Amino acid sequence: MQVQQGAGNPVANLMTNLKAGCGLAFGFTLRSLRFHYSLGQLIALFALLALLQVALAFFTVDPPRAFSPYGANYLAAVNLLVILLLLVVARMAGGGARVFGRTLLAVAAAQLPILVLTHPVSELLLRLELPYTYYWAGLLAFFGWQWLVLSRALKLNPGLRWPRVASTAVLFPLGLLGSFWLFPQIPLWYTDYPQEYSEPAPELDVEKIYYAQPELLAAGLSRLEPGEEGKTELYLLALGGYGEENVFLKEVEHVREQFDSDFGTGSHSLVLANNPATTERYPLANAPNLQTALDGIAAKMNLDEDLLFLFMTSHGSPDHYFSLQLGNLGLNDLTPEQLRQALDRAGIQWRMLLVSSCYSGGFVEALKSPQSLVITAAAEDRSSFGCGSQSDFTYFGDAYFRQALPREPRFIEAFDLARDWVTEREQKDGFTPSRPQRFVGTEIAAKLELLYEEPSISETIELAERSEACRLDTGRRPCSLDANKER
Repeated sequence: MQVQQGAGNPVANLMTNLKAGCGLAFGFTLRSLRFHYSLGQLIALFALLALLQVALAFFTVDPPRAFSPYGANYLAAVNLLVILLLLVVARMAGGGARVFGRTLLAVAAAQLPILVLTHPVSELLLRLELPYTYYWAGLLAFFGWQWLVLSRALKLNPGLRWPRVASTAVLFPLGLLGSFWLFPQIPLWYTDYPQEYSEPAPELDVEKIYYAQPELLAAGLSRLEPGEEGKTELYLLALGGYGEENVFLKEVEHVREQFDSDFGTGSHSLVLANNPATTERYPLANAPNLQTALDGIAAKMNLDEDLLFLFMTSHGSPDHYFSLQLGNLGLNDLTPEQLRQALDRAGIQWRMLLVSSCYSGGFVEALKSPQSLVITAAAEDRSSFGCGSQSDFTYFGDAYFRQALPREPRFIEAFDLARDWVTEREQKDGFTPSRPQRFVGTEIAAKLELLYEEPSISETIELAERSEACRLDTGRRPCSLDANKER
């Protein structure tokens, strides 16, 4: 093992450091590794590492690509965390500033081959959509590799004892794992699909619309009936966020009609919608109205017995903001944390939450609970499709509500049908798979079985099963057996 102060040809020294970094990453004997240490070499290695991260992120995203400044902030925050973790580990292992500097240079050199190898593998695993056990196995292997690399990098410094080095180096992968929860994961590049043309937003009477909100909310909440004691019932809140395209209004109105008919929410449903045509019919979809609506619904529910189905449809951003927009009203977008806080504040325990927007998978982590079912139209780093002024339904909305639920009215199981249908349609249309997500809390499945026993819902399930059996017998589309059921 040789550690030399930077001298001679900087390019030759950089090549030597890159070679030594490969040796450090792939288990070459420490005595064979030769590093040239200098501030210039450290800066050069970090510059190469940053360029490699940008390039790999660029080429794993389908065109047309757009750069995300929020993704750059995320990348900078993670790299800063890495430096801080290495500083802490170097000090705890018994080294000073000199040991930290040498360790930082060696680890930076080793990260280049590690990144070249692991990034394509991780992308392949994601595209294959394997069970999550494969992802966790790969993640554990990656963190184990990082621990070994750091331990070996520390041992390059004379005087550091192996037991202390190995034990303190564990903090590095643990810190990296913690960053998954500490920082929202935002891609550096994303596919910027062109939006369909929509008519210019009309100028709205802001004062009139805002003054009408208390009355509209009160009227909607007054039509909700209290839950019946000893009976598991369903409440629906459907929210259409983006008011410049009618597709989101069409979805929430369809879902309300469907749930009122098939899931017994006729006196338990409420709509919040942003659309120029409905400012006198529905309350606005904004954060204050959402909180008021949730509070009002909670006041009518038997919180220990009843469930809420919250359906939200709109556009979404790579940094996981759910769009709330209507003309010149100046509405604020909604974050996953704000939605979780609103639900918790209302005290609603049993929740089914379906967020349909681009990058909606970013809502899953914030909304998880044992009593929750969380469904999103896309993964946290993927677009969803089907919005536009000429669309009747988004891809996922169509798949889940118009295709899956009529065939399989059980909410968890319907997701599997919808996901497969969406994936097939996206592949046919040449889109990058949106990868819809689902989280099932440990207690929600048993609660849903109680809901399915309620007469109006059990009838819907029975009709769907008979229709599907008829379809299988005849080889045609599901037979129409619900002619006598009121819609």
